[in-house]
Amino acid sequence: MTREDKVIYTDGDKVTVTDSVFHVRKQDYKLNGIIKHGLYVMRPSRLPAILLVLIGLVLMAAGFAEWIPANTVNDIYVGGTAIGINTMALAVGGIIALIGVITIGLLRDKYAVRIATAEGERNVVVSSRKEYIAQIVDALTVSHYGPPTSITAVKV
Repeated sequence: MTREDKVIYTDGDKVTVTDSVFHVRKQDYKLNGIIKHGLYVMRPSRLPAILLVLIGLVLMAAGFAEWIPANTVNDIYVGGTAIGINTMALAVGGIIALIGVITIGLLRDKYAVRIATAEGERNVVVSSRKEYIAQIVDALTVSHYGPPTSITAVKV
């Protein structure tokens, strides 16, 4: 960045957009070298959590329907009370399914400023805050194309 550059956006720490340079941490990207830019949504894989829920439900069904023969494993005694294998399958299946459901609930999308240069595409800023990423993308758009102009309707 030079002193003549007009700062369009800065977060005060890691990201600065001027009219000629996009500065992220210690990396500078010249705006005329950025072919395209945009907001990219990074969705987490929910498949492992869904598999946990399914495995838990299968174990619960097996325990509830008593599909596991009682003589395959000796009863477990907890505080003088015998717990059979089907009761254990029901309890363990419930815990596994609950862990899967909680995991699905905790998974959140992440957002990135994705730019394309001659070297390829890359996510240069990643955050769980969509508004933060949108501000950077808007600043890049303004630096590329100028501020939005108001269009007035004219009756013909």
